[in-house]
Formats: sequence, structure tokens, C-alpha cells
Amino acid sequence: MDKNRIQAVYDETSHRIVGRLMKDVDLFGGIKEVCAHFNVEAANFQCLGSLKYATYVQIERGDTEGAVRYSDKKVSQSAVELLSGTGFVGFDEAGELDIHFHGMLIDCDQQIDGGHFLAGENPVAVTIEFILFPLKGVHLQRGIDPHWSLPAFQFTEKE
Repeated sequence: MDKNRIQAVYDETSHRIVGRLMKDVDLFGGIKEVCAHFNVEAANFQCLGSLKYATYVQIERGDTEGAVRYSDKKVSQSAVELLSGTGFVGFDEAGELDIHFHGMLIDCDQQIDGGHFLAGENPVAVTIEFILFPLKGVHLQRGIDPHWSLPAFQFTEKE
């Protein structure tokens, strides 16, 4: 882990990892890099800070009663402050580290927005500060949700 890009410290007392991602580090890529460095395979995390731009989708009404879907991809038109963000780290269907993250942001025009952030498209502007809560006895892996037929994290005990 490059200390000029990412600072992260494991706290032995609380068994948590705290740190920051620096300018130009991708939000998801940085968190995955921290997880790989500390051998974390499942975790919850929270963060705040600033992004050069945010890329996300939002839930919207579907075509039939009770149905929902995601919007087209949205990209902020300016840098944003990430007011609050929370996510989970687990594995995708192929066994690679994956992140599910939602955040609330405010842009340079003081417009508040937010949603389900997309991987690889959220570079840090100044800093993102985070706390990572490793889940040592939990296995998180995406599997198809039987109702929606979409990949969602499945929570099981680690064997």
C-alpha cells in the first residue's frame, strides 16, 4: 500500500482500521486496497470527504405497481463533499473483492443528492476519511436475489 496515496492504521484495541484516501485515489479502489493490505474479506465501512465528481444511480419506480429499478448513471457536474457514506465489502460472483456503497453528497451549487455509487468512477478531490469494521466470522458474497434476479450480498457464517 503506497503511503503517499493511502494512510491506514489497524487499531488492535477496537479491531478497526482507520485512515484516509488522498487526491486522485478512487473511492472503491482505495478501500479494496486497504482491505487487501490488512487481509480483510468482509467488512462494513463509513466515510466522508470530497470527490472530484461522484458517479451513482438512484432507485426509481418501475413500470408496474411495486416494481423498482435503477436510474441511468448520474455524474455530478462539479466536485462534491461526501456528507455521509456507508458500505459493505465482500466478494462478487467471481470471487473478487466487491463493494456496495451508498452516499449523500452536496455539490458546488449546494445541491444535495446521493444514491448507489458505481465502481471505479469516484476519484478523491482532497481527502476521504474512513473507518473500516472487519467482519472476521462473516462470509459476504454476491448471489442472485430470488425476487429481483439481481446480484446482492448474501450473508453467511464463515467456515
